[in-house]
Amino acid sequence: MKDAGFLYVVRFWIEPKARQAVMAWLEGGHVKEVVSQPGFLWCLRADLHEKDNRGWEAHSMIYGVESRSAFETYSANSALSAKFAREREPFVQSLRIERFSGEVTFVVDK
Repeated sequence: MKDAGFLYVVRFWIEPKARQAVMAWLEGGHVKEVVSQPGFLWCLRADLHEKDNRGWEAHSMIYGVESRSAFETYSANSALSAKFAREREPFVQSLRIERFSGEVTFVVDK
């Protein structure tokens, strides 16, 4: 993976009955579309092996981005945001999402 100067993290919980459909949407094109945006380098998913108080499974998508500027350009793309909101609509009752981002300030490599 290329070194990223900025990380965008999407932590989400999925209702068990919707897991297959949500993962199919993510893996079937959504993540590739996000990573295809200028400055986005890669994405990895972590299955967090934890559940919320409703029994929903937690996951995170961690995106490596070249810079804060590239992330801000992505974030300002209202047409793309609206498209993704429409695509998420079938899952709105079965998906809870938190997002955060920031500069990479410390890395330890073997």
